Amino acid sequence: MANSGPTVNTGGNVAGARIVHGELTTSRSSDGATRLHIRSAAFQGRILRALLLFGPGLGLILVFSYYPAVRSLIGGFTEWDGFNPPHFVGLENYRQYFSSPTFHPELENVGILIGGEILIWIVAAFGAAELVAALRGRAQTITKYAIALPMVLPIVILLDIWAYMLAPTDGVIDSSLRALGIPAVDWLSNPRTALMSILLIAFPWMSTIGFLIFLGGLQRIPDEFRQAASLDGASRLRQIFAIDIPLVRPQFRVVVILAGIYGVQNFIPILLLTNGGPGNATMVPALDMYESAFQNDQYGYGMAIGTLMFVAVLLITVIASRVLRAKT
Repeated sequence: MANSGPTVNTGGNVAGARIVHGELTTSRSSDGATRLHIRSAAFQGRILRALLLFGPGLGLILVFSYYPAVRSLIGGFTEWDGFNPPHFVGLENYRQYFSSPTFHPELENVGILIGGEILIWIVAAFGAAELVAALRGRAQTITKYAIALPMVLPIVILLDIWAYMLAPTDGVIDSSLRALGIPAVDWLSNPRTALMSILLIAFPWMSTIGFLIFLGGLQRIPDEFRQAASLDGASRLRQIFAIDIPLVRPQFRVVVILAGIYGVQNFIPILLLTNGGPGNATMVPALDMYESAFQNDQYGYGMAIGTLMFVAVLLITVIASRVLRAKT
Protein backbone atom coordinates (compact mmCIF):
# COMPACT_ATOMS: atom_id res chain seq x y z
CA MET A 1 0.00 0.00 0.00
CA ALA A 2 1.42 3.43 -0.95
CA ASN A 3 2.40 5.81 1.80
CA SER A 4 -0.08 8.66 1.91
CA GLY A 5 2.35 10.95 3.74
CA PRO A 6 2.23 12.49 7.22
CA THR A 7 -0.98 13.86 8.61
CA VAL A 8 -0.92 17.35 10.18
CA ASN A 9 -3.56 18.46 12.65
CA THR A 10 -4.52 22.06 11.84
CA GLY A 11 -6.80 22.43 14.83
CA GLY A 12 -9.82 22.75 12.60
CA ASN A 13 -8.41 25.87 10.90
CA VAL A 14 -8.49 24.79 7.25
CA ALA A 15 -8.40 28.34 5.91
CA GLY A 16 -4.77 28.77 6.97
CA ALA A 17 -3.62 25.39 5.54
CA ARG A 18 -1.65 24.82 2.33
CA ILE A 19 0.22 21.94 0.59
CA VAL A 20 4.01 22.21 0.32
CA HIS A 21 5.87 19.30 -1.46
CA GLY A 22 2.84 17.07 -0.99
CA GLU A 23 2.56 17.85 2.76
CA LEU A 24 -0.16 19.81 4.53
CA THR A 25 1.21 22.83 6.44
CA THR A 26 -0.28 25.98 8.02
CA SER A 27 0.63 29.60 7.51
CA ARG A 28 0.71 31.76 10.63
CA SER A 29 0.23 34.97 8.69
CA SER A 30 -2.77 33.52 6.91
CA ASP A 31 -4.15 32.25 10.23
CA GLY A 32 -3.85 35.73 11.80
CA ALA A 33 -5.56 37.31 8.83
CA THR A 34 -8.38 34.79 9.16
CA ARG A 35 -8.87 35.63 12.84
CA LEU A 36 -8.87 39.34 12.00
CA HIS A 37 -11.45 38.72 9.30
CA ILE A 38 -13.63 36.78 11.74
CA ARG A 39 -13.40 39.54 14.35
CA SER A 40 -14.23 42.16 11.72
CA ALA A 41 -17.25 40.16 10.57
CA ALA A 42 -18.42 39.80 14.17
CA PHE A 43 -18.02 43.54 14.76
CA GLN A 44 -19.96 44.32 11.61
CA GLY A 45 -22.68 41.96 12.77
CA ARG A 46 -22.95 43.77 16.09
CA ILE A 47 -23.15 47.12 14.31
CA LEU A 48 -25.89 45.79 12.05
CA ARG A 49 -27.89 44.45 14.99
CA ALA A 50 -27.50 47.77 16.82
CA LEU A 51 -28.75 49.67 13.77
CA LEU A 52 -31.71 47.35 13.43
CA LEU A 53 -32.51 47.76 17.12
CA PHE A 54 -31.98 51.48 17.61
CA GLY A 55 -32.24 52.74 14.04
CA PRO A 56 -36.04 53.14 13.81
CA GLY A 57 -36.30 54.96 17.14
CA LEU A 58 -33.31 57.16 16.38
CA GLY A 59 -34.76 57.98 12.99
CA LEU A 60 -38.09 59.03 14.51
CA ILE A 61 -36.30 61.23 17.05
CA LEU A 62 -34.28 62.91 14.31
CA VAL A 63 -37.34 63.49 12.14
CA PHE A 64 -39.85 64.62 14.76
CA SER A 65 -37.60 66.26 17.38
CA TYR A 66 -34.30 67.51 16.02
CA TYR A 67 -35.41 68.44 12.52
CA PRO A 68 -38.24 70.77 13.72
CA ALA A 69 -35.84 72.41 16.19
CA VAL A 70 -33.21 73.05 13.51
CA ARG A 71 -35.89 74.11 11.02
CA SER A 72 -37.30 76.58 13.55
CA LEU A 73 -33.85 78.01 14.27
CA ILE A 74 -33.23 78.60 10.58
CA GLY A 75 -36.78 79.79 9.90
CA GLY A 76 -36.45 82.55 12.49
CA PHE A 77 -34.22 84.40 10.02
CA THR A 78 -36.76 84.20 7.20
CA GLU A 79 -40.11 85.65 6.25
CA TRP A 80 -42.44 82.77 5.49
CA ASP A 81 -46.21 82.51 5.22
CA GLY A 82 -46.28 78.70 5.12
CA PHE A 83 -47.01 78.51 1.38
CA ASN A 84 -44.55 80.57 -0.63
CA PRO A 85 -40.79 79.92 -0.44
CA PRO A 86 -39.19 81.53 2.65
CA HIS A 87 -37.36 84.80 2.15
CA PHE A 88 -34.21 85.51 4.19
CA VAL A 89 -34.58 88.68 6.28
CA GLY A 90 -31.75 88.28 8.79
CA LEU A 91 -32.54 89.63 12.27
CA GLU A 92 -35.63 91.54 11.18
CA ASN A 93 -38.04 89.19 12.97
CA TYR A 94 -36.14 89.62 16.22
CA ARG A 95 -36.04 93.42 15.87
CA GLN A 96 -39.75 93.44 15.11
CA TYR A 97 -40.52 91.37 18.21
CA PHE A 98 -38.30 93.41 20.54
CA SER A 99 -39.94 96.64 19.33
CA SER A 100 -43.52 95.32 19.47
CA PRO A 101 -45.88 96.93 22.01
CA THR A 102 -46.54 93.56 23.66
CA PHE A 103 -42.89 92.61 24.26
CA HIS A 104 -42.49 94.17 27.70
CA PRO A 105 -45.88 92.94 29.03
CA GLU A 106 -45.09 89.47 27.71
CA LEU A 107 -41.66 89.50 29.34
CA GLU A 108 -43.11 90.61 32.66
CA ASN A 109 -45.96 88.10 32.55
CA VAL A 110 -43.76 85.13 31.66
CA GLY A 111 -41.31 86.12 34.41
CA ILE A 112 -44.15 86.09 36.95
CA LEU A 113 -45.40 82.75 35.64
CA ILE A 114 -41.93 81.16 35.78
CA GLY A 115 -41.25 82.38 39.32
CA GLY A 116 -44.75 81.48 40.48
CA GLU A 117 -44.65 78.02 38.93
CA ILE A 118 -41.28 77.24 40.52
CA LEU A 119 -42.48 78.46 43.92
CA ILE A 120 -45.76 76.53 43.74
CA TRP A 121 -44.13 73.35 42.48
CA ILE A 122 -41.51 73.44 45.23
CA VAL A 123 -43.66 74.48 48.21
CA ALA A 124 -46.92 72.68 47.47
CA ALA A 125 -45.49 69.55 45.85
CA PHE A 126 -42.73 69.10 48.42
CA GLY A 127 -45.16 69.73 51.30
CA ALA A 128 -47.59 67.14 49.96
CA ALA A 129 -44.74 64.66 49.45
CA GLU A 130 -43.60 65.18 53.06
CA LEU A 131 -47.15 64.58 54.25
CA VAL A 132 -47.49 61.32 52.34
CA ALA A 133 -44.01 60.15 53.36
CA ALA A 134 -44.90 60.67 57.02
CA LEU A 135 -47.98 58.47 56.75
CA ARG A 136 -47.94 54.71 56.99
CA GLY A 137 -49.94 51.80 55.64
CA ARG A 138 -53.29 52.28 53.98
CA ALA A 139 -53.48 55.97 54.86
CA GLN A 140 -50.32 56.63 52.84
CA THR A 141 -51.60 54.68 49.83
CA ILE A 142 -55.00 56.39 49.78
CA THR A 143 -53.51 59.87 50.17
CA LYS A 144 -50.90 59.25 47.50
CA TYR A 145 -53.45 58.12 44.92
CA ALA A 146 -55.84 60.94 45.83
CA ILE A 147 -53.18 63.56 45.19
CA ALA A 148 -51.89 61.92 42.00
CA LEU A 149 -55.35 61.20 40.56
CA PRO A 150 -55.80 64.60 38.81
CA MET A 151 -52.84 63.72 36.59
CA VAL A 152 -55.08 61.47 34.49
CA LEU A 153 -57.65 64.21 33.88
CA PRO A 154 -57.48 65.83 30.42
CA ILE A 155 -56.34 69.44 30.61
CA VAL A 156 -59.51 70.65 28.86
CA ILE A 157 -61.73 69.13 31.55
CA LEU A 158 -59.57 70.62 34.29
CA LEU A 159 -59.74 74.06 32.70
CA ASP A 160 -63.50 73.77 32.21
CA ILE A 161 -63.91 73.02 35.91
CA TRP A 162 -61.80 76.01 36.88
CA ALA A 163 -63.63 78.28 34.41
CA TYR A 164 -66.86 77.37 36.19
CA MET A 165 -65.32 77.90 39.63
CA LEU A 166 -63.97 81.34 38.64
CA ALA A 167 -67.15 82.49 36.86
CA PRO A 168 -68.10 85.99 38.11
CA THR A 169 -71.84 85.37 38.58
CA ASP A 170 -72.53 81.77 39.59
CA GLY A 171 -68.98 80.55 40.16
CA VAL A 172 -68.27 78.48 43.25
CA ILE A 173 -65.55 80.80 44.55
CA ASP A 174 -67.46 84.08 44.12
CA SER A 175 -70.66 82.51 45.48
CA SER A 176 -68.77 81.43 48.58
CA LEU A 177 -67.29 84.90 48.98
CA ARG A 178 -70.72 86.54 48.72
CA ALA A 179 -72.07 84.11 51.29
CA LEU A 180 -69.36 85.32 53.68
CA GLY A 181 -70.18 88.96 52.96
CA ILE A 182 -67.06 89.50 50.83
CA PRO A 183 -67.43 91.26 47.47
CA ALA A 184 -67.04 89.03 44.44
CA VAL A 185 -63.89 89.25 42.33
CA ASP A 186 -63.75 89.28 38.56
CA TRP A 187 -60.96 86.73 38.51
CA LEU A 188 -60.37 86.35 34.79
CA SER A 189 -61.65 89.71 33.55
CA ASN A 190 -59.74 91.95 35.97
CA PRO A 191 -56.21 92.88 34.80
CA ARG A 192 -54.95 92.77 38.39
CA THR A 193 -56.17 89.23 39.09
CA ALA A 194 -56.25 87.50 35.68
CA LEU A 195 -52.61 86.40 35.62
CA MET A 196 -52.70 85.24 39.24
CA SER A 197 -55.86 83.25 38.50
CA ILE A 198 -54.10 81.54 35.58
CA LEU A 199 -51.12 80.78 37.83
CA LEU A 200 -53.24 79.15 40.52
CA ILE A 201 -55.17 76.89 38.16
CA ALA A 202 -54.19 73.42 39.33
CA PHE A 203 -55.45 70.77 41.68
CA PRO A 204 -54.66 70.89 44.47
CA TRP A 205 -52.65 74.02 43.54
CA MET A 206 -49.56 72.07 42.65
CA SER A 207 -48.03 69.81 40.05
CA THR A 208 -48.64 66.11 40.53
CA ILE A 209 -45.46 65.41 38.56
CA GLY A 210 -43.44 67.42 41.06
CA PHE A 211 -45.20 65.63 43.89
CA LEU A 212 -44.28 62.21 42.53
CA ILE A 213 -40.66 63.26 41.95
CA PHE A 214 -40.31 64.52 45.52
CA LEU A 215 -42.09 61.50 46.95
CA GLY A 216 -39.75 59.13 45.14
CA GLY A 217 -36.74 60.98 46.55
CA LEU A 218 -38.10 61.02 50.12
CA GLN A 219 -38.95 57.33 50.09
CA ARG A 220 -35.35 56.49 49.18
CA ILE A 221 -34.00 58.11 52.36
CA PRO A 222 -33.16 55.36 54.88
CA ASP A 223 -35.30 55.42 58.02
CA GLU A 224 -32.13 55.09 60.10
CA PHE A 225 -31.27 58.72 59.38
CA ARG A 226 -34.53 60.01 60.84
CA GLN A 227 -34.34 57.59 63.77
CA ALA A 228 -30.84 58.79 64.62
CA ALA A 229 -32.00 62.41 64.37
CA SER A 230 -34.96 61.67 66.68
CA LEU A 231 -32.62 60.13 69.25
CA ASP A 232 -30.56 63.33 69.10
CA GLY A 233 -33.70 65.32 69.90
CA ALA A 234 -34.27 66.81 66.44
CA SER A 235 -37.86 67.83 65.75
CA ARG A 236 -39.67 66.82 62.58
CA LEU A 237 -39.23 70.31 61.15
CA ARG A 238 -35.52 70.17 61.90
CA GLN A 239 -35.28 66.78 60.19
CA ILE A 240 -36.88 68.21 57.05
CA PHE A 241 -34.29 70.98 56.73
CA ALA A 242 -31.29 68.95 57.93
CA ILE A 243 -31.99 65.58 56.29
CA ASP A 244 -34.78 65.60 53.71
CA ILE A 245 -34.00 68.77 51.76
CA PRO A 246 -30.24 68.13 51.38
CA LEU A 247 -30.79 64.51 50.33
CA VAL A 248 -33.46 65.33 47.72
CA ARG A 249 -31.42 68.14 46.19
CA PRO A 250 -31.29 66.34 42.80
CA GLN A 251 -35.10 66.15 42.85
CA PHE A 252 -35.28 69.88 43.55
CA ARG A 253 -33.12 70.48 40.49
CA VAL A 254 -35.38 68.39 38.27
CA VAL A 255 -38.55 70.03 39.60
CA VAL A 256 -37.18 73.55 39.16
CA ILE A 257 -36.20 72.79 35.56
CA LEU A 258 -39.58 71.24 34.75
CA ALA A 259 -41.44 74.12 36.40
CA GLY A 260 -39.39 76.65 34.46
CA ILE A 261 -40.04 74.84 31.18
CA TYR A 262 -43.76 74.68 31.98
CA GLY A 263 -43.85 78.39 32.80
CA VAL A 264 -42.18 79.30 29.51
CA GLN A 265 -44.02 76.95 27.17
CA ASN A 266 -47.52 76.47 28.56
CA PHE A 267 -50.13 78.79 27.06
CA ILE A 268 -53.18 76.51 26.83
CA PRO A 269 -54.91 77.87 29.99
CA ILE A 270 -54.35 81.42 28.76
CA LEU A 271 -55.59 80.60 25.26
CA LEU A 272 -58.77 78.91 26.47
CA LEU A 273 -59.66 81.19 29.39
CA THR A 274 -58.44 84.74 28.60
CA ASN A 275 -56.78 84.65 25.14
CA GLY A 276 -54.11 87.01 26.45
CA GLY A 277 -56.55 89.52 27.89
CA PRO A 278 -57.89 91.62 29.38
CA GLY A 279 -55.67 93.88 27.30
CA ASN A 280 -52.22 92.33 27.55
CA ALA A 281 -52.58 91.26 31.18
CA THR A 282 -52.02 87.57 30.41
CA MET A 283 -50.16 87.80 27.11
CA VAL A 284 -47.05 85.59 26.99
CA PRO A 285 -44.48 84.78 24.27
CA ALA A 286 -45.86 81.27 23.71
CA LEU A 287 -49.32 82.64 22.92
CA ASP A 288 -47.83 85.34 20.70
CA MET A 289 -45.88 82.65 18.82
CA TYR A 290 -49.05 80.58 18.35
CA GLU A 291 -51.13 83.51 17.10
CA SER A 292 -48.40 84.78 14.78
CA ALA A 293 -47.80 81.41 13.15
CA PHE A 294 -51.22 79.75 13.05
CA GLN A 295 -53.58 82.71 12.90
CA ASN A 296 -51.59 85.40 11.07
CA ASP A 297 -49.48 83.07 8.85
CA GLN A 298 -46.25 84.71 10.06
CA TYR A 299 -44.31 81.50 10.52
CA GLY A 300 -40.88 83.09 10.38
CA TYR A 301 -41.85 85.59 13.08
CA GLY A 302 -43.31 82.80 15.20
CA MET A 303 -40.16 80.71 14.77
CA ALA A 304 -38.08 83.65 15.98
CA ILE A 305 -40.16 83.84 19.15
CA GLY A 306 -39.84 80.07 19.55
CA THR A 307 -36.04 80.37 19.31
CA LEU A 308 -36.04 82.98 22.08
CA MET A 309 -38.16 80.66 24.21
CA PHE A 310 -35.63 77.88 23.62
CA VAL A 311 -32.85 80.20 24.83
CA ALA A 312 -34.88 81.02 27.94
CA VAL A 313 -35.43 77.33 28.71
CA LEU A 314 -31.72 76.65 28.17
CA LEU A 315 -30.77 79.41 30.61
CA ILE A 316 -33.17 78.10 33.25
CA THR A 317 -31.75 74.60 32.84
CA VAL A 318 -28.13 75.74 33.12
CA ILE A 319 -28.76 77.99 36.12
CA ALA A 320 -30.80 75.37 37.99
CA SER A 321 -28.22 72.68 37.25
CA ARG A 322 -25.41 74.81 38.65
CA VAL A 323 -27.21 76.23 41.66
CA LEU A 324 -28.88 72.98 42.73
CA ARG A 325 -26.16 70.51 41.83
CA ALA A 326 -25.59 67.77 44.37
CA LYS A 327 -22.95 68.45 47.02
CA THR A 328 -20.46 65.73 47.79
